[in-house]
Amino acid sequence: MRIEVLAKAIQDSHLNKFKIAEMSCISRTTLDNMLSGADVKISTIESVCSVVGIPPASLFDTYVNFGGHSEQDYLDEISRLKSQLAEARKRSTKVVIELDVEESEFVKLGLKDKIIKVLGQ
Repeated sequence: MRIEVLAKAIQDSHLNKFKIAEMSCISRTTLDNMLSGADVKISTIESVCSVVGIPPASLFDTYVNFGGHSEQDYLDEISRLKSQLAEARKRSTKVVIELDVEESEFVKLGLKDKIIKVLGQ
């Protein structure tokens, strides 16, 4: 974890460590342990990052620079695209077929209920 990024964010926040710990719902000792490089839960990292205003991903080497856009902008766009995809999957294509069969054959084919259902829509 890139502790220096968190330390700078804490310094830039102008909050003292006690207040940050309190707002993050963690103990001051946990915050100090985190700043000394100890392993902490991801929920702790997320809480502290939320309080000091940085994305949790910025504390790891896999952080991506979004070129002037916020991480939330990209998450919003992903969500929007997922919604569009889900809507597209809900659409169905209705096909009209003309059948030249007797009524008894129509019932045997098991199509009577399906045709009634389509016509009822």
